[in-house]
Amino acid sequence: MKCIYCDKAVFGNSGITVPSEGPAHSQCFQANQALKRTFQSLDISQLNDQELFELKELVITEENSRNRGEDSDDIELF
Repeated sequence: MKCIYCDKAVFGNSGITVPSEGPAHSQCFQANQALKRTFQSLDISQLNDQELFELKELVITEENSRNRGEDSDDIELF
């Protein structure tokens, strides 16, 4: 079996099966995931500029909410 990313033989503990794609080396799979810029099932590289900006704002809002603690019910947007 050959790795779907590098076309070299996959054998032993270094190999995994990528669902609906085929065999791959663990390192090749991890490198591919990092280059694709995906988080869970969200392909960040496919977002347009406005969608990326909105996602960034949501993440910042969530971070601020978590860092404030449990004392306040207000959510700080900036």
